[in-house]
Amino acid sequence: MATKKQKTKVENREPNDAVNVGKKDIRKDHILVVEDDTAELETLAEVLVADDREIHTAQTGEYGAKLLDKLDIDLLITDLMLPGKTDGLDLLRKARKNEKKTGVILVTGHGSVDTAIEAMKEGAHDYLTKPVDIRRLRAVAEKALEVAHIARRHKELEEAIAVESGFMGIIGESPAMKTVFERIRAAAPIDSTVLITGESGTGKELVADAIHELSNRAEGPLVKVNCSAIPESLMESELFGHEKGSFTGASDSRPGKFELSTGGTIVLDEIGDIPLKLQPKLLRVLENSTVERIGGRESKKLDLRVVSSTNRDLDKAVEENEFRQDLLYRIRVVTINLPPLRERKEDIPLLIERFLARLSVRLGRKLEGISKEALDIFMDYDWPGNVRELKHALEQMAIFSAEPVLSNVPETISGKKVFKVGSLAGVPIKDLEKQAIMQTLKDVGGDKKQAAQVLGIGLRTLYRKLEEYGE
Repeated sequence: MATKKQKTKVENREPNDAVNVGKKDIRKDHILVVEDDTAELETLAEVLVADDREIHTAQTGEYGAKLLDKLDIDLLITDLMLPGKTDGLDLLRKARKNEKKTGVILVTGHGSVDTAIEAMKEGAHDYLTKPVDIRRLRAVAEKALEVAHIARRHKELEEAIAVESGFMGIIGESPAMKTVFERIRAAAPIDSTVLITGESGTGKELVADAIHELSNRAEGPLVKVNCSAIPESLMESELFGHEKGSFTGASDSRPGKFELSTGGTIVLDEIGDIPLKLQPKLLRVLENSTVERIGGRESKKLDLRVVSSTNRDLDKAVEENEFRQDLLYRIRVVTINLPPLRERKEDIPLLIERFLARLSVRLGRKLEGISKEALDIFMDYDWPGNVRELKHALEQMAIFSAEPVLSNVPETISGKKVFKVGSLAGVPIKDLEKQAIMQTLKDVGGDKKQAAQVLGIGLRTLYRKLEEYGE
Protein backbone atom coordinates (compact mmCIF):
# COMPACT_ATOMS: atom_id res chain seq x y z
CA MET A 1 0.00 0.00 0.00
CA ALA A 2 1.25 3.51 -0.79
CA THR A 3 2.98 5.42 2.00
CA LYS A 4 1.54 8.87 2.55
CA LYS A 5 3.96 11.79 2.19
CA GLN A 6 3.84 15.56 2.79
CA LYS A 7 1.19 17.28 0.68
CA THR A 8 2.49 18.64 -2.61
CA LYS A 9 1.33 21.92 -4.10
CA VAL A 10 0.10 21.40 -7.67
CA GLU A 11 -0.10 24.10 -10.31
CA ASN A 12 -0.98 24.19 -13.99
CA ARG A 13 2.45 24.12 -15.63
CA GLU A 14 4.37 23.12 -18.75
CA PRO A 15 5.62 19.52 -19.03
CA ASN A 16 9.18 20.44 -18.16
CA ASP A 17 7.90 21.84 -14.85
CA ALA A 18 5.53 18.96 -14.06
CA VAL A 19 5.39 17.99 -10.40
CA ASN A 20 7.49 14.91 -9.60
CA VAL A 21 6.86 13.38 -6.19
CA GLY A 22 9.69 11.14 -5.00
CA LYS A 23 13.35 10.69 -5.87
CA LYS A 24 14.09 9.87 -9.52
CA ASP A 25 14.93 6.24 -10.30
CA ILE A 26 14.70 4.48 -13.66
CA ARG A 27 13.16 1.45 -11.96
CA LYS A 28 10.28 3.41 -10.41
CA ASP A 29 6.74 3.18 -11.71
CA HIS A 30 5.83 6.42 -13.46
CA ILE A 31 2.23 7.55 -12.92
CA LEU A 32 0.66 10.51 -14.71
CA VAL A 33 -2.40 12.16 -13.11
CA VAL A 34 -4.41 14.60 -15.24
CA GLU A 35 -7.14 16.60 -13.44
CA ASP A 36 -8.19 20.24 -13.94
CA ASP A 37 -9.41 20.73 -10.35
CA THR A 38 -6.36 21.65 -8.25
CA ALA A 39 -7.63 20.26 -4.95
CA GLU A 40 -8.72 16.99 -6.57
CA LEU A 41 -5.38 16.71 -8.37
CA GLU A 42 -3.44 17.20 -5.14
CA THR A 43 -5.52 14.54 -3.39
CA LEU A 44 -5.10 11.97 -6.16
CA ALA A 45 -1.36 12.60 -6.42
CA GLU A 46 -0.77 12.33 -2.66
CA VAL A 47 -2.76 9.11 -2.32
CA LEU A 48 -0.60 7.44 -4.99
CA VAL A 49 2.79 8.44 -3.56
CA ALA A 50 5.11 5.55 -2.67
CA ASP A 51 8.87 5.02 -2.52
CA ASP A 52 8.86 2.99 -5.73
CA ARG A 53 6.80 5.49 -7.72
CA GLU A 54 7.25 8.83 -9.40
CA ILE A 55 4.11 10.92 -9.79
CA HIS A 56 3.71 13.39 -12.66
CA THR A 57 0.76 15.80 -12.87
CA ALA A 58 -0.94 18.05 -15.40
CA GLN A 59 -4.15 20.11 -15.34
CA THR A 60 -5.03 20.10 -19.04
CA GLY A 61 -5.27 17.40 -21.67
CA GLU A 62 -2.75 19.20 -23.85
CA TYR A 63 -0.08 19.14 -21.12
CA GLY A 64 -0.96 15.54 -20.34
CA ALA A 65 -0.45 14.59 -23.99
CA LYS A 66 2.97 16.26 -24.00
CA LEU A 67 3.94 14.32 -20.88
CA LEU A 68 2.88 11.06 -22.53
CA ASP A 69 5.23 11.88 -25.40
CA LYS A 70 8.08 13.02 -23.16
CA LEU A 71 8.01 10.45 -20.35
CA ASP A 72 7.91 6.67 -20.03
CA ILE A 73 4.52 6.48 -18.29
CA ASP A 74 3.36 3.17 -16.79
CA LEU A 75 -0.09 4.32 -15.65
CA LEU A 76 -2.29 7.25 -16.68
CA ILE A 77 -5.09 8.39 -14.34
CA THR A 78 -7.17 11.06 -16.02
CA ASP A 79 -10.44 12.90 -15.58
CA LEU A 80 -12.77 12.13 -18.47
CA MET A 81 -13.89 15.76 -18.83
CA LEU A 82 -11.02 18.21 -19.28
CA PRO A 83 -10.93 21.83 -20.49
CA GLY A 84 -9.52 22.55 -23.94
CA LYS A 85 -9.41 20.46 -27.10
CA THR A 86 -7.94 17.30 -25.52
CA ASP A 87 -10.15 15.33 -23.13
CA GLY A 88 -9.66 12.09 -21.22
CA LEU A 89 -10.76 9.92 -24.15
CA ASP A 90 -8.12 11.55 -26.36
CA LEU A 91 -5.47 10.80 -23.74
CA LEU A 92 -6.71 7.21 -23.46
CA ARG A 93 -6.37 6.66 -27.20
CA LYS A 94 -2.93 8.25 -27.25
CA ALA A 95 -1.73 6.15 -24.31
CA ARG A 96 -3.01 2.90 -25.81
CA LYS A 97 -1.48 3.64 -29.22
CA ASN A 98 2.07 3.86 -27.95
CA GLU A 99 4.33 0.82 -28.13
CA LYS A 100 4.15 0.35 -24.37
CA LYS A 101 0.31 0.46 -24.29
CA THR A 102 0.25 2.49 -21.07
CA GLY A 103 -2.40 1.44 -18.54
CA VAL A 104 -5.28 3.91 -18.14
CA ILE A 105 -7.77 4.57 -15.31
CA LEU A 106 -10.54 7.09 -16.00
CA VAL A 107 -12.12 9.34 -13.37
CA THR A 108 -15.65 10.44 -14.18
CA GLY A 109 -18.76 12.08 -12.78
CA HIS A 110 -21.92 10.01 -12.40
CA GLY A 111 -23.40 11.56 -15.53
CA SER A 112 -20.69 10.16 -17.82
CA VAL A 113 -20.45 6.57 -16.55
CA ASP A 114 -21.76 5.24 -19.88
CA THR A 115 -18.94 7.04 -21.66
CA ALA A 116 -16.43 5.56 -19.22
CA ILE A 117 -17.76 2.06 -19.88
CA GLU A 118 -17.40 2.64 -23.62
CA ALA A 119 -13.85 3.85 -22.97
CA MET A 120 -13.03 0.54 -21.29
CA LYS A 121 -13.84 -1.14 -24.60
CA GLU A 122 -11.06 1.01 -26.09
CA GLY A 123 -8.54 -0.33 -23.59
CA ALA A 124 -9.02 1.51 -20.29
CA HIS A 125 -8.09 -0.68 -17.31
CA ASP A 126 -10.92 0.62 -15.09
CA TYR A 127 -12.87 3.74 -14.14
CA LEU A 128 -13.63 5.56 -10.88
CA THR A 129 -16.61 7.81 -10.14
CA LYS A 130 -16.41 11.09 -8.24
CA PRO A 131 -16.01 11.57 -5.36
CA VAL A 132 -13.16 9.09 -5.68
CA ASP A 133 -13.01 6.34 -3.07
CA ILE A 134 -9.40 6.47 -1.85
CA ARG A 135 -9.15 2.76 -0.99
CA ARG A 136 -10.58 1.79 -4.38
CA LEU A 137 -8.15 4.15 -6.14
CA ARG A 138 -5.19 2.51 -4.40
CA ALA A 139 -6.45 -1.00 -5.18
CA VAL A 140 -7.20 -0.27 -8.84
CA ALA A 141 -3.85 1.49 -9.31
CA GLU A 142 -1.98 -1.44 -7.73
CA LYS A 143 -3.75 -3.88 -10.04
CA ALA A 144 -3.08 -1.76 -13.13
CA LEU A 145 0.61 -1.51 -12.22
CA GLU A 146 0.81 -5.28 -11.77
CA VAL A 147 -0.46 -5.67 -15.32
CA ALA A 148 2.10 -3.08 -16.47
CA HIS A 149 4.90 -4.98 -14.70
CA ILE A 150 3.99 -8.23 -16.46
CA ALA A 151 3.79 -6.48 -19.84
CA ARG A 152 7.12 -4.75 -19.19
CA ARG A 153 8.81 -8.02 -18.22
CA HIS A 154 7.53 -9.77 -21.35
CA LYS A 155 8.69 -6.87 -23.50
CA GLU A 156 12.15 -6.94 -21.88
CA LEU A 157 12.43 -10.68 -22.50
CA GLU A 158 11.31 -10.32 -26.11
CA GLU A 159 13.77 -7.47 -26.70
CA ALA A 160 16.58 -9.46 -25.08
CA ILE A 161 15.76 -12.42 -27.27
CA ALA A 162 15.64 -10.21 -30.37
CA VAL A 163 19.00 -8.61 -29.55
CA GLU A 164 20.68 -11.89 -28.67
CA SER A 165 19.17 -14.06 -31.37
CA GLY A 166 22.06 -13.58 -33.76
CA PHE A 167 21.76 -12.12 -37.22
CA MET A 168 18.17 -11.30 -38.28
CA GLY A 169 16.84 -14.05 -36.02
CA ILE A 170 19.38 -16.62 -37.26
CA ILE A 171 21.31 -17.98 -34.29
CA GLY A 172 24.99 -18.80 -34.57
CA GLU A 173 28.49 -17.57 -33.75
CA SER A 174 30.53 -20.28 -35.47
CA PRO A 175 32.84 -19.36 -38.38
CA ALA A 176 30.52 -21.22 -40.76
CA MET A 177 27.52 -19.10 -39.72
CA LYS A 178 29.51 -15.87 -39.83
CA THR A 179 30.24 -16.69 -43.47
CA VAL A 180 26.51 -17.17 -44.05
CA PHE A 181 25.76 -13.78 -42.47
CA GLU A 182 28.38 -12.09 -44.67
CA ARG A 183 26.85 -13.59 -47.81
CA ILE A 184 23.35 -12.48 -46.76
CA ARG A 185 24.59 -8.92 -46.26
CA ALA A 186 26.30 -8.96 -49.65
CA ALA A 187 23.35 -10.48 -51.52
CA ALA A 188 20.46 -8.55 -49.96
CA PRO A 189 20.94 -5.10 -51.60
CA ILE A 190 21.12 -6.44 -55.17
CA ASP A 191 18.29 -7.96 -57.20
CA SER A 192 20.17 -11.03 -58.40
CA THR A 193 18.58 -14.44 -57.90
CA VAL A 194 19.70 -16.33 -54.80
CA LEU A 195 19.77 -20.08 -54.26
CA ILE A 196 19.81 -21.15 -50.61
CA THR A 197 21.03 -24.72 -50.13
CA GLY A 198 21.12 -26.91 -47.07
CA GLU A 199 19.57 -29.90 -45.41
CA SER A 200 16.03 -29.82 -44.05
CA GLY A 201 15.84 -27.94 -40.77
CA THR A 202 18.98 -25.81 -41.23
CA GLY A 203 17.07 -22.50 -41.43
CA LYS A 204 16.72 -21.79 -45.14
CA GLU A 205 13.42 -19.96 -44.61
CA LEU A 206 15.03 -17.61 -42.07
CA VAL A 207 17.77 -16.78 -44.59
CA ALA A 208 15.14 -15.99 -47.24
CA ASP A 209 13.34 -13.74 -44.74
CA ALA A 210 16.59 -11.94 -43.90
CA ILE A 211 17.42 -11.32 -47.57
CA HIS A 212 13.98 -9.77 -48.11
CA GLU A 213 14.09 -7.65 -44.93
CA LEU A 214 17.54 -6.26 -45.79
CA SER A 215 16.68 -5.54 -49.42
CA ASN A 216 15.20 -2.43 -51.01
CA ARG A 217 12.04 -4.49 -51.50
CA ALA A 218 11.40 -4.91 -47.76
CA GLU A 219 8.23 -2.81 -47.95
CA GLY A 220 6.86 -5.04 -50.71
CA PRO A 221 5.20 -8.45 -50.39
CA LEU A 222 7.11 -11.58 -49.39
CA VAL A 223 5.36 -14.52 -51.07
CA LYS A 224 6.45 -18.05 -50.16
CA VAL A 225 5.71 -21.09 -52.31
CA ASN A 226 6.37 -24.60 -51.00
CA CYS A 227 6.96 -26.40 -54.30
CA SER A 228 7.08 -29.82 -52.61
CA ALA A 229 3.62 -29.42 -51.07
CA ILE A 230 1.67 -28.39 -54.19
CA PRO A 231 0.17 -31.24 -56.25
CA GLU A 232 1.72 -31.39 -59.71
CA SER A 233 -1.70 -30.87 -61.34
CA LEU A 234 -2.15 -27.53 -59.53
CA MET A 235 1.39 -26.15 -59.62
CA GLU A 236 1.16 -24.31 -62.95
CA SER A 237 -1.99 -22.49 -61.86
CA GLU A 238 -0.52 -21.69 -58.43
CA LEU A 239 2.65 -20.19 -59.87
CA PHE A 240 1.43 -18.48 -63.02
CA GLY A 241 -2.31 -17.95 -62.47
CA HIS A 242 -5.20 -18.71 -64.82
CA GLU A 243 -8.05 -17.07 -66.70
CA LYS A 244 -11.70 -17.94 -66.22
CA GLY A 245 -12.71 -21.07 -68.12
CA SER A 246 -9.13 -22.05 -68.98
CA PHE A 247 -9.67 -25.51 -67.48
CA THR A 248 -12.35 -27.50 -65.69
CA GLY A 249 -13.06 -25.84 -62.37
CA ALA A 250 -11.60 -22.45 -63.34
CA SER A 251 -14.77 -20.53 -62.44
CA ASP A 252 -12.97 -17.20 -62.22
CA SER A 253 -9.67 -15.57 -63.14
CA ARG A 254 -6.92 -15.71 -60.55
CA PRO A 255 -3.40 -14.28 -60.38
CA GLY A 256 -0.54 -16.65 -59.63
CA LYS A 257 2.15 -16.32 -56.99
CA PHE A 258 4.47 -14.46 -59.38
CA GLU A 259 1.92 -11.70 -60.00
CA LEU A 260 1.19 -11.45 -56.28
CA SER A 261 4.92 -10.94 -55.63
CA THR A 262 5.28 -7.84 -57.82
CA GLY A 263 7.15 -5.14 -55.95
CA GLY A 264 8.58 -7.65 -53.49
CA THR A 265 10.17 -11.08 -53.26
CA ILE A 266 9.01 -14.57 -54.20
CA VAL A 267 10.59 -17.50 -52.37
CA LEU A 268 10.47 -20.84 -54.20
CA ASP A 269 11.02 -23.33 -51.39
CA GLU A 270 12.26 -26.77 -52.52
CA ILE A 271 12.56 -25.61 -56.11
CA GLY A 272 14.11 -28.97 -56.98
CA ASP A 273 10.61 -30.49 -56.75
CA ILE A 274 9.18 -28.41 -59.60
CA PRO A 275 8.11 -30.86 -62.36
CA LEU A 276 10.43 -30.97 -65.36
CA LYS A 277 7.61 -30.05 -67.76
CA LEU A 278 7.03 -26.71 -65.94
CA GLN A 279 10.68 -25.72 -65.81
CA PRO A 280 10.79 -24.15 -69.33
CA LYS A 281 7.90 -21.83 -68.41
CA LEU A 282 9.60 -20.90 -65.14
CA LEU A 283 12.80 -20.18 -67.07
CA ARG A 284 10.92 -17.84 -69.45
CA VAL A 285 9.43 -15.97 -66.49
CA LEU A 286 12.89 -15.45 -65.01
CA GLU A 287 14.49 -14.45 -68.31
CA ASN A 288 11.77 -12.07 -69.51
CA SER A 289 10.34 -10.81 -66.20
CA THR A 290 6.87 -11.49 -67.58
CA VAL A 291 4.21 -14.08 -66.84
CA GLU A 292 1.32 -15.41 -68.89
CA ARG A 293 -1.63 -16.96 -67.11
CA ILE A 294 -3.05 -20.32 -68.19
CA GLY A 295 -5.56 -19.50 -70.91
CA GLY A 296 -4.29 -15.94 -71.15
CA ARG A 297 -3.27 -14.08 -74.30
CA GLU A 298 -1.12 -11.35 -72.86
CA SER A 299 2.06 -11.29 -70.82
CA LYS A 300 2.05 -9.35 -67.59
CA LYS A 301 5.19 -7.44 -66.63
CA LEU A 302 6.79 -8.44 -63.34
CA ASP A 303 8.99 -6.48 -60.95
CA LEU A 304 10.23 -8.88 -58.30
CA ARG A 305 13.17 -10.66 -56.79
CA VAL A 306 13.44 -14.47 -56.90
CA VAL A 307 14.94 -16.42 -54.01
CA SER A 308 14.96 -20.22 -54.19
CA SER A 309 15.87 -22.92 -51.70
CA THR A 310 16.51 -26.64 -51.86
CA ASN A 311 17.81 -29.56 -49.82
CA ARG A 312 18.66 -31.45 -53.02
CA ASP A 313 21.92 -31.60 -54.96
CA LEU A 314 20.68 -29.80 -58.08
CA ASP A 315 23.89 -30.48 -60.03
CA LYS A 316 23.22 -34.18 -59.54
CA ALA A 317 19.58 -33.61 -60.53
CA VAL A 318 20.83 -32.01 -63.76
CA GLU A 319 23.03 -35.05 -64.47
CA GLU A 320 20.02 -37.31 -63.93
CA ASN A 321 17.86 -35.16 -66.26
CA GLU A 322 15.55 -34.15 -63.41
CA PHE A 323 16.42 -30.45 -63.51
CA ARG A 324 17.31 -28.11 -66.38
CA GLN A 325 20.86 -26.82 -66.39
CA ASP A 326 19.87 -23.44 -67.90
CA LEU A 327 17.29 -22.97 -65.14
CA LEU A 328 19.89 -23.85 -62.50
CA TYR A 329 22.25 -21.21 -63.89
CA ARG A 330 19.42 -18.68 -63.81
CA ILE A 331 18.36 -19.28 -60.18
CA ARG A 332 21.81 -19.41 -58.58
CA VAL A 333 23.54 -16.19 -59.49
CA VAL A 334 24.30 -16.07 -55.76
CA THR A 335 24.50 -19.23 -53.64
CA ILE A 336 24.22 -19.35 -49.85
CA ASN A 337 24.91 -22.75 -48.33
CA LEU A 338 23.71 -23.48 -44.80
CA PRO A 339 25.88 -25.96 -42.89
CA PRO A 340 24.18 -28.86 -41.09
CA LEU A 341 24.15 -28.63 -37.31
CA ARG A 342 26.61 -31.53 -36.99
CA GLU A 343 29.21 -29.30 -38.72
CA ARG A 344 28.72 -26.39 -36.31
CA LYS A 345 28.22 -28.10 -32.97
CA GLU A 346 29.91 -25.19 -31.19
CA ASP A 347 26.63 -23.32 -31.75
CA ILE A 348 24.54 -25.89 -29.85
CA PRO A 349 24.93 -24.28 -26.36
CA LEU A 350 23.92 -20.90 -27.80
CA LEU A 351 20.95 -22.41 -29.63
CA ILE A 352 19.83 -24.10 -26.40
CA GLU A 353 20.09 -20.83 -24.48
CA ARG A 354 18.08 -18.84 -27.03
CA PHE A 355 15.38 -21.47 -27.57
CA LEU A 356 14.89 -21.94 -23.82
CA ALA A 357 14.58 -18.15 -23.39
CA ARG A 358 11.77 -18.13 -25.95
CA LEU A 359 10.12 -21.14 -24.33
CA SER A 360 10.28 -19.40 -20.94
CA VAL A 361 8.21 -16.54 -22.32
CA ARG A 362 5.81 -18.87 -24.09
CA LEU A 363 5.29 -21.26 -21.17
CA GLY A 364 5.35 -18.55 -18.51
CA ARG A 365 7.99 -20.22 -16.33
CA LYS A 366 11.72 -20.05 -15.77
CA LEU A 367 13.91 -22.45 -17.75
CA GLU A 368 17.54 -22.19 -16.64
CA GLY A 369 19.11 -24.66 -19.07
CA ILE A 370 19.77 -28.37 -19.52
CA SER A 371 21.86 -30.69 -17.36
CA LYS A 372 25.51 -31.45 -18.15
CA GLU A 373 24.57 -35.03 -19.03
CA ALA A 374 21.89 -33.80 -21.43
CA LEU A 375 24.34 -31.35 -23.02
CA ASP A 376 26.88 -34.15 -23.52
CA ILE A 377 24.22 -36.19 -25.32
CA PHE A 378 23.27 -33.19 -27.45
CA MET A 379 26.91 -32.59 -28.40
CA ASP A 380 27.44 -36.26 -29.36
CA TYR A 381 24.26 -36.52 -31.43
CA ASP A 382 24.42 -35.90 -35.21
CA TRP A 383 21.08 -34.04 -35.51
CA PRO A 384 19.80 -35.33 -38.88
CA GLY A 385 16.87 -32.94 -38.52
CA ASN A 386 19.28 -30.08 -37.72
CA VAL A 387 18.17 -26.95 -35.84
CA ARG A 388 14.49 -27.80 -36.22
CA GLU A 389 15.05 -31.16 -34.51
CA LEU A 390 16.99 -29.47 -31.69
CA LYS A 391 14.20 -26.94 -31.19
CA HIS A 392 11.53 -29.66 -31.11
CA ALA A 393 13.58 -31.73 -28.63
CA LEU A 394 13.89 -28.79 -26.22
CA GLU A 395 10.20 -28.01 -26.53
CA GLN A 396 9.33 -31.62 -25.73
CA MET A 397 11.68 -31.62 -22.72
CA ALA A 398 10.19 -28.36 -21.39
CA ILE A 399 6.61 -29.57 -21.75
CA PHE A 400 7.20 -32.86 -19.96
CA SER A 401 9.44 -31.58 -17.15
CA ALA A 402 8.53 -29.24 -14.29
CA GLU A 403 12.20 -28.65 -13.40
CA PRO A 404 14.02 -25.42 -14.34
CA VAL A 405 17.04 -27.48 -15.46
CA LEU A 406 15.96 -30.01 -18.09
CA SER A 407 17.46 -33.50 -18.21
CA ASN A 408 14.73 -35.63 -19.83
CA VAL A 409 16.36 -36.09 -23.25
CA PRO A 410 14.00 -37.73 -25.79
CA GLU A 411 14.77 -41.40 -26.43
CA THR A 412 15.26 -40.78 -30.15
CA ILE A 413 18.25 -38.59 -29.25
CA SER A 414 19.61 -40.36 -26.18
CA GLY A 415 19.65 -43.69 -28.04
CA LYS A 416 17.98 -45.52 -25.17
CA LYS A 417 15.44 -47.30 -27.36
CA VAL A 418 16.01 -51.07 -27.49
CA PHE A 419 15.45 -52.73 -30.84
CA LYS A 420 14.93 -56.49 -30.78
CA VAL A 421 16.61 -57.42 -34.06
CA GLY A 422 15.82 -61.10 -33.71
CA SER A 423 12.12 -60.35 -33.70
CA LEU A 424 12.42 -58.92 -37.23
CA ALA A 425 13.21 -62.29 -38.79
CA GLY A 426 10.57 -63.30 -41.28
CA VAL A 427 8.85 -59.89 -41.30
CA PRO A 428 8.13 -58.73 -44.90
CA ILE A 429 10.33 -55.86 -46.08
CA LYS A 430 7.25 -53.76 -46.92
CA ASP A 431 6.03 -54.09 -43.33
CA LEU A 432 9.45 -53.11 -41.98
CA GLU A 433 9.49 -50.12 -44.32
CA LYS A 434 6.08 -49.00 -43.11
CA GLN A 435 7.11 -49.41 -39.46
CA ALA A 436 10.26 -47.36 -40.06
CA ILE A 437 8.33 -44.57 -41.80
CA MET A 438 5.50 -44.38 -39.27
CA GLN A 439 7.87 -44.49 -36.28
CA THR A 440 10.06 -41.77 -37.77
CA LEU A 441 7.02 -39.57 -38.38
CA LYS A 442 5.99 -40.08 -34.76
CA ASP A 443 9.49 -39.25 -33.51
CA VAL A 444 9.64 -35.96 -35.42
CA GLY A 445 6.16 -34.87 -34.42
CA GLY A 446 4.59 -35.48 -37.83
CA ASP A 447 6.99 -33.19 -39.72
CA LYS A 448 7.08 -34.89 -43.13
CA LYS A 449 10.02 -32.88 -44.47
CA GLN A 450 12.13 -33.78 -41.44
CA ALA A 451 11.02 -37.41 -41.59
CA ALA A 452 12.05 -37.65 -45.25
CA GLN A 453 15.45 -36.18 -44.37
CA VAL A 454 15.96 -38.63 -41.49
CA LEU A 455 14.90 -41.58 -43.67
CA GLY A 456 17.07 -40.46 -46.59
CA ILE A 457 14.21 -40.38 -49.10
CA GLY A 458 12.57 -37.63 -51.15
CA LEU A 459 9.48 -35.85 -49.84
CA ARG A 460 7.42 -36.95 -52.84
CA THR A 461 8.49 -40.55 -52.17
CA LEU A 462 7.29 -40.20 -48.58
CA TYR A 463 3.93 -38.83 -49.69
CA ARG A 464 3.58 -41.70 -52.15
CA LYS A 465 4.37 -44.28 -49.46
CA LEU A 466 1.85 -42.73 -47.07
CA GLU A 467 -0.78 -42.83 -49.78
CA GLU A 468 -0.05 -46.53 -50.26
CA TYR A 469 -0.54 -47.07 -46.52
CA GLY A 470 -3.80 -45.13 -46.57
CA GLU A 471 -2.39 -42.54 -44.18
